[in-house]
Amino acid sequence: MSDDLIYVEPRQEATVQLDEISICCASVPEAYITWAQLEIDEKERATIQVGEENYGIRSIRRFRYEAAEQAA
Repeated sequence: MSDDLIYVEPRQEATVQLDEISICCASVPEAYITWAQLEIDEKERATIQVGEENYGIRSIRRFRYEAAEQAA
């Protein structure tokens, strides 16, 4: 089932976007923590942008913090 996981480099900058609000974070885990503190209805609308990719709630829950080639 590892094909369902999304591997992200944890040291990348990321942005939590909710409606008109953007919160810049120094790392992907920091963005995840910011997202995790939202109310459930806000989580459903929010995304985390990492590089050019935008991830919604279903994708965010599948994040793994390492490069895919390092994953076992």
